[in-house]
Amino acid sequence: MVKNKVVIKERDAWTDLANFIGEMVAKYADAMGLDQLPDPDNYLRMKRIKQLYKELYKTENIEKFRSIIISIERNAAA
Repeated sequence: MVKNKVVIKERDAWTDLANFIGEMVAKYADAMGLDQLPDPDNYLRMKRIKQLYKELYKTENIEKFRSIIISIERNAAA
């Protein structure tokens, strides 16, 4: 059981809801298996890699890289 609590001196309309959600998460954290959730850093890293691949395979980039490869092949064949 988690006994950590946040004390807020000024209460507003959202304080009770935030406290309720915090208490429910603390109470049911073991049952929800929060420790078994995937690593968000890994998800964000994979998302960035996909974004970079999309940038790499845009038409203008493909043409640019094809011209570099062709010039290298021409130099190797000569």
